[in-house]
Amino acid sequence: MVVVSRRTDRDGRLAMGLLLASLVGVGSPALAGSLEGIATLKVSMPVPADALVEVQLQQLGAADAPAVLLGKARFKAGSGAPFPFRIPYVEGMVQPGHRYSVRAVISEAGRLLFSSDTVQPVFQGSSAALQLQLMPVGDAPLRGVIWLQAPAASLAVSAQAARQEVQLRLDPLSPSVSGSADCNRLEGSYRLEGDRLRFGAIDTTVLRCEPEVMADELRLLNDLQRVRGWRFVDRYFEMLDDTGTLLLKLETRPQPAIEAPAGSP
Repeated sequence: MVVVSRRTDRDGRLAMGLLLASLVGVGSPALAGSLEGIATLKVSMPVPADALVEVQLQQLGAADAPAVLLGKARFKAGSGAPFPFRIPYVEGMVQPGHRYSVRAVISEAGRLLFSSDTVQPVFQGSSAALQLQLMPVGDAPLRGVIWLQAPAASLAVSAQAARQEVQLRLDPLSPSVSGSADCNRLEGSYRLEGDRLRFGAIDTTVLRCEPEVMADELRLLNDLQRVRGWRFVDRYFEMLDDTGTLLLKLETRPQPAIEAPAGSP
């Protein structure tokens, strides 16, 4: 028998609350369940290492009613897809006759980058691990990433002439592009609408490098002015002219893995 001493009403309410909390804590391990699975990207695209992956277990209501969150896993993207996850939940909250699903999103600094594109039902008798696929949300994954030049159709890179790494970054919050060409830093503007991409005037610093490097830089700047579209092929960001011909090919530098347990809050 548990005895709770009677003091003031306030003390009594506090003591009773502590007692109930302790009793719930004792029984909670027996009520714990979890859903495990893997989230992948339907289209091969880079994911910033510090982006947040969130996978939610939801109870679905009527068509006009919001879903009820029953549990979630939230962790950093680290080295990228695939993303194993484990969602803890209280088994007593799962009731017969209700519909449940799992959805996943990836976001960075408040920008939604990827989202699962179908409703994934759960608790339907299958014991197989969940498989979720995420689709890019518009062109959001393209912005805010540092893109590095990959071997491209228009640039012949020589090992004899010293040059800096070609980088481009499309700002996610403003229509500005920045980075570096073969010799100089660059900045300018861009317009991105669906699969259409166009650059405005590009300004550079005024360093002088070897003639071969300067010639490559000039070709790069000319190619940027000819860009009219873009696409992803495997892990590459390809810039195209108005006929669909490849002008520039870029990729991201592999990111080191960030250790985080899949079920961490």
